[in-house]
This record gives sequence, C-alpha cells and structure tokens, in this order.
Amino acid sequence: MKLTKFLYSVVLALFIGLAANLVFGVNAYAVAGGVLAAGAVMPYVTKQIANEAGVLSITVQIWQKHIEEEIFKDNSFMRKSHNADEYVLGGKIVHIPQSGGSGAVVKNRTSLPATIRQRTDTTVLYALDAFTTDPVLIPNVETKELTYDKRNSVLGEDMDNIKQEVAEQTLHNWVQSPLLAGVAATALPAANKFLTTGASVAAQAPMTGNRNAASRTDLQILQNYFRTINRWIEGKMHIMLPPAFLMEMYPADSIITATLMQSVTEAERRSGVLLKDQGFNIMSRSSVITTTAAGVVRAPGEAGGVTDGLAAIAWYEESVELAMGTIDAFEKLKDPQFYGDVYSFEVRVGGRARRSDYKGIAILRQATPA
Repeated sequence: MKLTKFLYSVVLALFIGLAANLVFGVNAYAVAGGVLAAGAVMPYVTKQIANEAGVLSITVQIWQKHIEEEIFKDNSFMRKSHNADEYVLGGKIVHIPQSGGSGAVVKNRTSLPATIRQRTDTTVLYALDAFTTDPVLIPNVETKELTYDKRNSVLGEDMDNIKQEVAEQTLHNWVQSPLLAGVAATALPAANKFLTTGASVAAQAPMTGNRNAASRTDLQILQNYFRTINRWIEGKMHIMLPPAFLMEMYPADSIITATLMQSVTEAERRSGVLLKDQGFNIMSRSSVITTTAAGVVRAPGEAGGVTDGLAAIAWYEESVELAMGTIDAFEKLKDPQFYGDVYSFEVRVGGRARRSDYKGIAILRQATPA
C-alpha cells in the first residue's frame, strides 16, 4: 500500500469522525477508527494482497458487456435490422413465423355465400453461429515483468477479430441462408441482383480485367425496384458499399459529395451513416460481399477467382434481422501445465432475411464491360 494513500485514508477518517462529533456528540476517534477499518483502508489492503498473490482474473460480466458493445461499435449497420433476440430458442435457434398471405378483396360481391379460405402459415428457422477465439496464454512471468497490461492488449486483439468475423457473416447471411437440419439452404433470387452501370474501370486486385464502376444512377434503379415491390419506407432504407464503390460514386473533390455529407446529423454519423443519397443511408466498411462472374455470393473467407466482382447490399430495415445469443468469457488462472493464465471467448450471433423470398433485400454487383 502506498504511504500517500494510507495518509489520505487516515485524514479522511479523522475528518468524518470530527464531523460526527460536532453533529451527534459521539467520540470522534472511535468513529474515525471504525471508518478506517471498514471502508477507507480495506479496499487497498485487499487489492495489495490480491496483487501480491498474482490473482488478477478478468471480470466475466464486465467482459461480456464489453464484447457486445465492441461488436456493435464499429458494426452499427447490424442495428439497422429487426431485433430477434427474444425469438432465440435454447440459445441457438431462431424461429420466424411466415404469413400465408391475405385473402382477395371483391368489389360489390354478388356471389354468396363467399368461399371460406384458410391461411396456411409456414416457418423459417436459422441457427446462431458460434464465434470462438483461440485460447490465449498469458505467461505468469509476463504478468510480472511487462510494463503494459498484456492481458487487455491480447484480449483486445481477439475482440477485433470477432467483430470482423461477425460483421462479414451477418452480411452474408442476409443474402444467403445456410443449410440447417431439416431446412434447405436458400439464396437471394436473381431478380434481386443488379449490375453496376458506370464507366469501365480497372478491377480491384486480386481480380483482373475491368469492371463497370458504381454510379448514383444505380441507386435510382435500386430505389425504383424497392418502390415497385412496396418495400420503400423513408428513413429505413440502407446500403452498404465496398470502399471502391464509395470512391467511384462520391469523389472527394465533388461538390455533390460535400453537400450530401452535410445532410447527415452527428447522431447519424455516429451510427455509421456517411451521407444520404436517393433516399438511402449510405454506409461503407472494409469488405462487404464478393460474387462470382455469374452472381453467386461467395462465403466469407472463401477463395475467390480473378473474374469475381465486388458487391454492395441494399435493404429495407425490417426485411432483415439479427439475433444475439449467449456471450461467454472463459478463463483458467495459474494453469499448472502452462504456467500462466488462459483465456477464450464465445459469442453466438445469427441473422437472415425475414422472408423466405428475400423481399426487401437487393445487391448491386460489378458488371464486366462487354
């Protein structure tokens, strides 16, 4: 315990004792002694004992909350979806009821009795993915000798990896639902896929050749599509652009770009919106999705080809959903086999299109010039 902290505690305890004597007439030294023993000094003593014993464990509940906050901090686009947390069954499966549709409306009905219909509802199921970090060892000797907190440094890097993996898998699941026991895998229909229409530009490595650039006209085409299928709701339309699309559509030296950026409020900017255009909230991240030349969406981490193309995802907020399951932090302190502390994390997250026909979701993928 540092001497300055101890002296501070003594002075504070005496001050409380004198105040109690003046107000209540009680023994000032007795009060000071009680305060000193119970509250002022014991936290320091406890901390000092813990430090000397080397027992410096993580606080699981705090890390669990920290992980969830970190996942959404740089991936705020995931919040622009329907929250399905309450529909998670057993921490692993999400159940989405699908309406069988409404009946016909007849003007001036003359045929009676009217035919009775029965609505047949269906169900869409999807599983939460389990994202786990590799167990990491913090050797005991390093906790004693390092001048920085290696524990927080190492675990922070693991959080960065989880954030990246969760974001990429979420975007993929919104346009392509994986196979689940008893439920077939599905993919975004061809009618929901649009091609870029801009000028010919060089493809981004490792892809080769040329591609048509993205343009603001493409946003108008997407807007028209969403309006014609009755999935256009002002303020709830979003598009996630790969960096190349953002650069092509909104060059830094353009007055239009500057004007559109000024239309975004500070609150919107903090939520990931860079600018607004054609009714869409424009966002961007390091990677979105990649498609084959035929428009098939690549899975995250899947090896690509030189003829692949980048793609953006556009969606109506209530057409996609996200569900957070359990978040677990694991630790094994002072492991005798590894002479240190071992940590790992597990996060369960899942999402998909809310309708089996993917209504309200579209992609804009690079076209190859003729």
